[in-house]
Amino acid sequence: MNETYQDPSHPASFGGVDALHRALGRKVSRKEIKNFLEGVDAYTLHKPIRKKSPTNKVIVYSIDQQWQADLVDLSSLSKYNKGYRYLLCCIDVLSKYAWIVPLKQKRGKDILEAFKIIFSHRKPKFLQTDQGTEFENSIFQKFLKENNVKYFTTYNATKASVVERFNRTLKTKMWKYFTSQNTYTYLNVLQKLVQSYNNTYHSSIKRRPIEVNSENEREVCFTLYGKKSPASTCVLNVGILFAFLKRNSLSKRAMRPTLAKNYLL
Repeated sequence: MNETYQDPSHPASFGGVDALHRALGRKVSRKEIKNFLEGVDAYTLHKPIRKKSPTNKVIVYSIDQQWQADLVDLSSLSKYNKGYRYLLCCIDVLSKYAWIVPLKQKRGKDILEAFKIIFSHRKPKFLQTDQGTEFENSIFQKFLKENNVKYFTTYNATKASVVERFNRTLKTKMWKYFTSQNTYTYLNVLQKLVQSYNNTYHSSIKRRPIEVNSENEREVCFTLYGKKSPASTCVLNVGILFAFLKRNSLSKRAMRPTLAKNYLL
């Protein structure tokens, strides 16, 4: 179980009870998995605290109709990763399939070269980003026009919500890996983490991103934009072990441990 959890390329790596149970099947019970995770610092200290905030729903009807892109700034880790300071993250809004290219700089020509790599696999009809100058420059805009990709930006505070949600998922996986391996080097496992994400069951589309294609995209649309089930509440009883929530900012929430040490109620 520990080997599966710490394998960066495995779909269940650094995941929760559900992810490990899907991966291990009948070999291990959910109770055994839960007991195992409670003893793993990479899980307990980085357990995500889910707080929903209102965002505009992005509605698309086909795979590669719209992508979102964003830069993740990891400058603080550049000395551990051969001078690489940024991650260009790109995601297909419907399938949730993602690509990542590490960058040392974020000039227009650097963004262009990164997208050349991504476009060698697939290409969108529309690309959405924030208003960063790394995207809104003549070099990159010319490249998009040459590839018949329509570009637009967002002006609201939530910006490109789908890719930002992916960024949080990615950073959570990365910092669990850092805690597990006692390192801040990620270049050697970055694409394994992306592979893990693309092969992991996604709750919103009820399948793995890699499984979405033109034949099942209509079914995925129905799954995505159907009714949501009501949120559940958590009840604490006397004698339960709990942990305090740390007050991290949104940009650092996925990076730092979200919980402090355990206390008895």
